[in-house]
Amino acid sequence: MLSRVADHLYWMSRYIERAENVARLMQVSVELLLDSVAFGSKKTDEYWSPVLAATAMEGAFRLIYPQPKPGDISHFLTLDERNPDSILSCVREARENARTIRDQITDEMWSEINALYLLVSSSGGAEMLERTPQSFFEKIIHSSLLFDGITTATLSRSEGWNFIQLGRFLERADKTSRFLDIKSQSISETDHAVDSLQWGTILRACSASASYRRESGSEVTLQKILDLLLFGVEFPRSVRFCVRMVDEMLHAITGTPTGRYSNQCEKKTGALLAKLNFADPEDVLSYGLHQYIDELQIALNETGQAIFETYVLLPQESTRISPASLSFSPLEFELRQQQQQQQQQQQQQQQQQG
Repeated sequence: MLSRVADHLYWMSRYIERAENVARLMQVSVELLLDSVAFGSKKTDEYWSPVLAATAMEGAFRLIYPQPKPGDISHFLTLDERNPDSILSCVREARENARTIRDQITDEMWSEINALYLLVSSSGGAEMLERTPQSFFEKIIHSSLLFDGITTATLSRSEGWNFIQLGRFLERADKTSRFLDIKSQSISETDHAVDSLQWGTILRACSASASYRRESGSEVTLQKILDLLLFGVEFPRSVRFCVRMVDEMLHAITGTPTGRYSNQCEKKTGALLAKLNFADPEDVLSYGLHQYIDELQIALNETGQAIFETYVLLPQESTRISPASLSFSPLEFELRQQQQQQQQQQQQQQQQQG
C-alpha cells in the first residue's frame, strides 16, 4: 500500500474518532455544569478550564479569545473553523481524507461520513447545537459509531483496515486518558455525593456505566474507575485495551511475531503496553493521577510520531513533525510562529532606526 493512501486512511479514522470524543467531552462538561448548578455551586466557569487543559487547547483558545465571553469555549470546541480540533474541523478533515481515497473505502462509508459533514456544516446543525446541544452531541457520537459499524461490516480485512483501526484505537486511548484528566484537574469536591456524581458522568461519557456496574457494583470509587478505564482488559474504550489493539495492528502490518519489534513504533507501543500490563490503580494514585496521565499522553504522542516516521515520512523530510506529537495544538503552534515572526520584524525595525 502507498504511504499516502495509508496516511489518509489513518487520519480519516483518527479525525472521526476525535470528533466523537470531543462531543463526549462536551457532554461531560455540560452535565458537570448542570450538576454544579443543581448543587448550588457558583463557580460554574471552573468546569470549562479543565476541558481546555485536558485537550491541550487552552493556549490556542487564549490566543484567539484574549477576552472570552460566555459561550466562546463551546463555540471554539464545536463549530469554530479556526480551531483545527473542533468538531466541525475534525469532520471536515475526515471527509477530505475519505474523498482523497474514495476507491479504498466502501460507498456506505462515504455516504455516512458525507452526511455527517453536511449536518455539522449546515445552518440546521448550528441551530440544533444552539437549541438542544445534547442532541447535537448525541448525533455526532451515533454517526461515528455507525461509521465504525459500517466499516466493520463492509471493508475487506486488508492493510487499509489495519491502518483505519490503528488510527481509531490510538486516538481513543488518548481521549480516554483525557476524560480522566478532566476530573483530576477539576476543582476538588469535599462532598462525596457530588464527587460520585461527577465520576458517574465521566463513566457515562465513556459508555462505561453498564460495564462498571457489572464488574464493580453501584458504588463509585476512583480505584475501580481507574481499573476499568485505564487497565480494563476487555472494555473496548480502556487505555490498555486500545494500546493492545494498536500493538496488534502494527504487528499485523509488518508480520512481526508478537513480543518482538521491527521498527520504532512497534518498540514504543510494546513498551507502553508492558507498562500498563504491570501497573494498577494503587501505582497511579501513589504516583499522582495527573502526572501519570501526562506521561501516558506523551508516550501516545511519541507512538503517533513513530508511526508517522515509519510509514509516511520520506527520508528527505526527516525534520517534519506529525501534528499528533505536538504538546500543543497545530493552531497554537502556527500562532506562536506568527508572533515570533512579528517580534523579529519589530526588533529589526528598532535596530534600523537606532
